[in-house]
Amino acid sequence: MSPARVLVTQRLYLRPATLQDLDALHAMWTDREVRRYLWDDRIIDRGTARETIESSIASFAAWDYGIWVARRLGRSDLIGFSGLRGQIGTTDPEMIYGQLPSAWGHGLATEAAHAVLRYSFQSLGLEVVLAKTDVPNQRSEALMKRLGMRYVGREMTGSLELVVYALRRSEYQSAAAGRPASAGKGQGG
Repeated sequence: MSPARVLVTQRLYLRPATLQDLDALHAMWTDREVRRYLWDDRIIDRGTARETIESSIASFAAWDYGIWVARRLGRSDLIGFSGLRGQIGTTDPEMIYGQLPSAWGHGLATEAAHAVLRYSFQSLGLEVVLAKTDVPNQRSEALMKRLGMRYVGREMTGSLELVVYALRRSEYQSAAAGRPASAGKGQGG
């Protein structure tokens, strides 16, 4: 694994997901609170979790991004994930993230997402990163705002209405210039 793909923050260690994470990710993705918006409250089987991880591995091979699993520094238990995934119809990747409820409310999702954004703009040179969430998922939308993302609009995916946010590299650089080195510690997610 390329050291450049390992992301370390003040409190977190993030590395690309591997098939060795299958049990932990499947358990997280089937947690009642996590799956509510991530999988539209569907309990996914291990095969779907495996396919998602394999897709991330292929994405890292092709584009140097995918899903990072997050652990607290010095701990081995997975507490969440953050990453980027490609989208049909655009070259702008979508940021994705999630955490176990036991990690909520400590700013760890914000910290992990900041690490992914920093990698996106500084290492990959991306121009825009998008983020989407179900309209009722207020925690996720609040996290997008804490990241400095701006509201773009709404879109329908099947019968599901999503809010869409975006962050441009120039906006990130401007915000990062005024951000202290320990940024990412915030309230909530």
